Amino acid sequence: MHSPVGVSGYIKGERGKKGENAALSGTFKLIFIRLTQIVLKAAAESITLETLKQVTNTNQCKNSDNASREKLKFSKAEIEKLPPALQKLLEKCGRNVACRTTEHGLYQARFRRNGYNVEVADKNFSALKEKFLQKLIAADNKKRQSDFPLFKDYAEDWLSVKRRVVKDSTYDGYALQLRRKRIPEFGDLPLNKVQRSAVQNYLFSFSDAGKHRTAHKLKTLLSAIFATAAEDFPTLLNPMRKIVLERYSAKKGKAFTVQEERKIIEFCLLRQGKSKFTDKACGAILLLLYTGMRIGELSSAAFDGTHITCVSEKTRKGKTDVLRKIPLSPMLKKVWYLIDFKSAISASADNIRRTLKRIFQGRHPHELRYTFITRAKECGCNAEAVMLWAGHCRDNDVNASRVDRGYTTFSDEFLVNEMQKFAY
Repeated sequence: MHSPVGVSGYIKGERGKKGENAALSGTFKLIFIRLTQIVLKAAAESITLETLKQVTNTNQCKNSDNASREKLKFSKAEIEKLPPALQKLLEKCGRNVACRTTEHGLYQARFRRNGYNVEVADKNFSALKEKFLQKLIAADNKKRQSDFPLFKDYAEDWLSVKRRVVKDSTYDGYALQLRRKRIPEFGDLPLNKVQRSAVQNYLFSFSDAGKHRTAHKLKTLLSAIFATAAEDFPTLLNPMRKIVLERYSAKKGKAFTVQEERKIIEFCLLRQGKSKFTDKACGAILLLLYTGMRIGELSSAAFDGTHITCVSEKTRKGKTDVLRKIPLSPMLKKVWYLIDFKSAISASADNIRRTLKRIFQGRHPHELRYTFITRAKECGCNAEAVMLWAGHCRDNDVNASRVDRGYTTFSDEFLVNEMQKFAY
């Protein structure tokens, strides 16, 4: 039997062991908790790193239980494949487009800016990018097409500008060609819908009808309009660039013979006083025949008793008017009694043309000018004087340099005397 002291010592010893075990247990718990924290932290860091790698490698939007918003990013190479307007637009956006991923794993991109409204969705991120670009380009094409004005509206704007920089007669010619021939054909089409083949066939229709001059004039006019339009709209394909027309020899007029001149005078004499319209036209025809004026210069003509003056039709708008002086010739004096000057200079071009065709079918009023110049030279008038009367800046038959012409100033007396030779 143990002594009381031994029992007491045993009890103390057991208590000491229990204390030690408790201390060990507390230490293990701390170690376990610490290890658990380390493991959980490592796991968390591992998950974050894995997610970061996934975003970096795939450029995909970040997933979450609810739809999360990110950016659909485009590289510089991808941007450069787009039309210039879209390149600038996306560059302003930092090459980013709003993107999100829904809780069902569907990628969505939306772009609303500068009149564009593009929305696309796809389960494949790469396909989403491609689909977005295709839809954006389609929207841009549609927008650009809607931005093109109708041909008739653009042509009218073009005419309004030309009206300020060309003479009225030139403007009237442009307007007549466009409003009668071109606007009815393509007027209701946007500029970008006017096809080269349609223009080509339309111009050929004039050539086929023998109207080669009209076809060439229309080609020149339309080329000027579309060249301007191509500057205003860089994406416009100019339909006139490859237009071709057949070559042709322009019909050239010729001077009336002396016998034909007599027939003109006889007609005017027989018709005198029968119709004010015929009297106007006949007086105008005789003035053109014996002064060499152009039909468009008649309205500016004036008579001072010795000279008939007129403003040259070839004077460009904005330039100082070139006043031409034509001495009264012996031939004009012979028929002066048939001319009411004020009435003659007010005759319309159409009236003059119709009246001349009653005398000679197929002849043109400009041939009256040919006749004056031809007869003046045949009568031996100074060639440079004839050039001055006719308002020509250049004549191949006049053997004088530009310097000679520029430094030569003929007196009125010399020119009047030269005109006295104009008699036959």
